[in-house]
Amino acid sequence: MSEIGRLALILGFACSCYAVLSIAWGLRTGMAGPLKSGRRAVWIVCGLTLLATIILERALVARDFSYRYVAEHTSLDLPPYYAATSLWAGQEGSLLLWLLILSSYGAAFLWCYRKRFDPFYDAVAMVVATVMIFFTGLLTFVCSPFRILATPPADGNGLNPLLQDPGMMIHPPILYTGYVGFIIPFAFGIAVLLMNRTGTRWIEEVRRWTLFNWMFLGFGVLLGARWAYIELGWGGYWGWDPVENASLMPWLVGTAFLHSVMIEQRRGMLKTWNVVLIVLTFELSIFGTFLTRSGVLTSVHSFAESDIGPWFLGFILISSTAATALILYRKVLLESENRMDAVVSREGSFLFNNVLFVALTFATFLGTTFPVISEAVTGEKISVSAPFFNRVNVPIALALLLLTGIGPVLSWKRATASVLKRNFVIPSIVGLLATLTGIPFGLHGVYPIVCVAGAAFVLATIAMEFARGIQARKDAEPAASPVAMIHLVQKNKRRYGGYIVHLGVVMIFVGVLGSSVFQKEAHAPLKPGESLAIGSYTLTLQGVDQKQIKNAMQTRAAVEVSQGGKALQLMHPSKAFYSKSQQPMTEVALRPTPAEDLYLILGGVNDDGSASIQAYINPLVSLVWLGGIVMVFGTLIALSDRMRLKREEKLLG
Repeated sequence: MSEIGRLALILGFACSCYAVLSIAWGLRTGMAGPLKSGRRAVWIVCGLTLLATIILERALVARDFSYRYVAEHTSLDLPPYYAATSLWAGQEGSLLLWLLILSSYGAAFLWCYRKRFDPFYDAVAMVVATVMIFFTGLLTFVCSPFRILATPPADGNGLNPLLQDPGMMIHPPILYTGYVGFIIPFAFGIAVLLMNRTGTRWIEEVRRWTLFNWMFLGFGVLLGARWAYIELGWGGYWGWDPVENASLMPWLVGTAFLHSVMIEQRRGMLKTWNVVLIVLTFELSIFGTFLTRSGVLTSVHSFAESDIGPWFLGFILISSTAATALILYRKVLLESENRMDAVVSREGSFLFNNVLFVALTFATFLGTTFPVISEAVTGEKISVSAPFFNRVNVPIALALLLLTGIGPVLSWKRATASVLKRNFVIPSIVGLLATLTGIPFGLHGVYPIVCVAGAAFVLATIAMEFARGIQARKDAEPAASPVAMIHLVQKNKRRYGGYIVHLGVVMIFVGVLGSSVFQKEAHAPLKPGESLAIGSYTLTLQGVDQKQIKNAMQTRAAVEVSQGGKALQLMHPSKAFYSKSQQPMTEVALRPTPAEDLYLILGGVNDDGSASIQAYINPLVSLVWLGGIVMVFGTLIALSDRMRLKREEKLLG
């Protein structure tokens, strides 16, 4: 079966090359035959990649250790569901998953536009196929997952204990769906330049594809934070790790594009800037893959050092250079139709929004790559830690929070004094009152105060927009407020879906504020019967036991949690030692409530039965996870908007 898998990848590479050449010939000559043939080749690549994936999955589940990849990432004692998910545990398998999602996007694109006989869409497919050449070539000639061992071992190395978590069954596929999906907006942008097209119809189509990918990438980032919270055992969920940053950066630039594209749709401005953002988002997605697989930076998320890093770096340099040259060549096509009338306007706020998002991305990029830069310049690798990112990025993020409330309620072209008064007086008062209310409860410091004031301000603007819309619906069609709100959202899905996304953003900001600024920590060595106090909780060690679980030896503490003399729960923080990898793992114990999480970590265990217990109270951290769900919900509402463009004369072409 390995030969079939290898052959599938070879044929996939050949079909990708054929698709590019066939479509290019069809576009040059105007012949329909080569265009249709090239489209079919993209479909075939998708089928061949699916076949290769099924073959590798079958080998993983069957524990066929003749495959080197299977021997490196599974073992006989590994549960079947983890054996299946080890497809993306290693470099070769994760690249195969990447190719599967990429080719699926290509097939999905062709299906969506199957009834549109326009060479422009063939040009989009050609760009997608060009990227497929790179990945099929990489898997065929550089890092094949179908390499066979001359002497298969009796058992494999097993799966990295960090990856033996239920969340890892869905986190990488969701993250990759967002990462890889930015190929479609990128292909649209390049096709517009190649085909010398004008109009705004393509922008609406790209916005929908971008929103879909943005949603998956954002949710994937949040799942990664949740995984870190549960598995890494340090009390937090975001440590500005290089791979965390690598997934965040394309999401930030994608967010900037989703805002700036509205200016192009409404005013015909920022055309060049929008294409640049599309290209940058895609290149940052590839850059994230490079960081994960090159070994140039150390991360708990990254793969072992390999020799494919230069291939990714070369691809980034070639594709970004070609895209830049094309943008410069078509600069006349991308000239703005209008100029900004006033800074205090919706387009002005969105432009400032873009500046801040790009600044946030640049600061994150600089901090992430600084060890590489310093080593190249001075010969010494200097790492940049979380304090740098917090010092630079927090004020930028807070400014973006304020713009979340300001931008959507400003008028286009120019905001009058009456509009400013009507939209901002009440939210400003609400923000001030929220700040004054929080001070007696320990709210202090510039950033926390700005965060609370900004969050209250944004919530007030969102509430006012919903209230005005609901009242307008009730005036036009008498109905109860809940019914009017449903009708309001149904009639304006894009607008109010955006407000719901902003609500989720506010929730995340408040959750981050509560779980960082107001976090409590306590630790102590305890003997059975001894207690540790943290906040309103009393933690009493009942004992420590040891037992074999699955494929590891577990040492587990029993800690009774009480509050006000009343026993609440018995929690079991533990450590597990995996003999296959000779690697210890910390398993935290968590008591989540809407108000706060009690988070316990087991430290060292002594022969006398005593154990070191580290405890955290993370206030409002549940809002981080709930806010992410609200953002996904709002995005789905916005995506369901099938509204046609008002000006049909600007149809693409």
